[in-house]
Amino acid sequence: MITNQKKETKVDFKGFVNHNSRIAKVTREVVAVLIWTYTFIKLFIFDIDTYLVRSLLPNHTYLLKYKFTILIGLVAVFWLFTKNKQIFIWSLYILFYPLILLFWRIPYFIFKQKSWVIAFTFINGIISFIVSLKYLFVTSAIYTVSATILLTSTNEALLVISCISILIILILTFYNRFEVIFKKSNLLSFYTTFFSRMDNSTLIIEEEITKTPVELLDEKQLERRTTNLQSIVLFNRIHLFIAKKLREYQNSKMNYAYYIVSIIGVVAFTILSFTFVNLSLYKIDPDNFSFESPPSLFTFIYYSFNNLLSTPISELKAITPISQSISMFSTFCAFLIGVILVSLILSVRSQKHQEELNEVISGFERQGELLEKLILVQYKIKNIEDALVELEKLKAILINIIYKITDNIK
Repeated sequence: MITNQKKETKVDFKGFVNHNSRIAKVTREVVAVLIWTYTFIKLFIFDIDTYLVRSLLPNHTYLLKYKFTILIGLVAVFWLFTKNKQIFIWSLYILFYPLILLFWRIPYFIFKQKSWVIAFTFINGIISFIVSLKYLFVTSAIYTVSATILLTSTNEALLVISCISILIILILTFYNRFEVIFKKSNLLSFYTTFFSRMDNSTLIIEEEITKTPVELLDEKQLERRTTNLQSIVLFNRIHLFIAKKLREYQNSKMNYAYYIVSIIGVVAFTILSFTFVNLSLYKIDPDNFSFESPPSLFTFIYYSFNNLLSTPISELKAITPISQSISMFSTFCAFLIGVILVSLILSVRSQKHQEELNEVISGFERQGELLEKLILVQYKIKNIEDALVELEKLKAILINIIYKITDNIK
């Protein structure tokens, strides 16, 4: 009996961790979120595990020395009651969770909302990210390496180089924000490239097929005619559908939400950057600051945040020319964010964004019109409605999809 109970317990546990189980999916999601949240806080904010142990178990701080051993032990226990396939799936899911969140969870959530305005907001954000991927990757790599050095190293030369690197990237960030206000956006550049590479000539077929009555075509010719006509009509519908949904996105004023999120991102990045810079100054020479007790990483975050607001704190004060200069530069950055970025983005950039979207929408509409003309010229069909009727008679494979897109265009 005892043996059977153990087996049942083991089976139940395996059922719990089975990757097809609903409970397991929720658990896996929670574990992934907790691990990545812990990692972010640990790397960029403060030593959370030390804080928790000292707060909850002040008499057992010695456990911190064995945290890696404890972690390995927990993984071993979990692995003992699971299959290799299950632990492998969980490990991959947790490791790539940020990508899963960005390219699956968020798109699926948007799909469930059935809102094309939200969908195009997300799609345009992804396009802008992809267009800027090279710059973002290079600067992020340099920034991450510099931040890691500032957090872990005590070498003065490395601290100075890392500090300068972070300041340069911060300055480049502000420069790019100003550049975005006045130059053609990455989004418009992407769509312009997209239109320039489109070639309708690939949709042209032999005159022999288009001029010959349908009933006289052989099986291969009829299939080619149907496939070609279906492609032209489908592309025509898609272009007009995108143009309409982009117009709805434009009228929704969702770009203001994008600007607000962008400004919040710049503020957070600025605070984080000055946190690392001030920390490096402290590591190089603690006498750059006056303080009541040795400051923690969170103290520097708090100090940098208040510097942007021009509200000094008693816990940490800049007392040397170099630290005071950084403090002044921080206040100047706050001025750029609060006055120039906000006012220009919400006025100049907003108007420019509308003009650029109009250009993109017109591009989709023009392409749709060109495709419709191609149908009229090539197949001698009066209008797109007659083309739909002919495709329905020919029992085109994608006719139902084409009708659904057409219903959304009206």
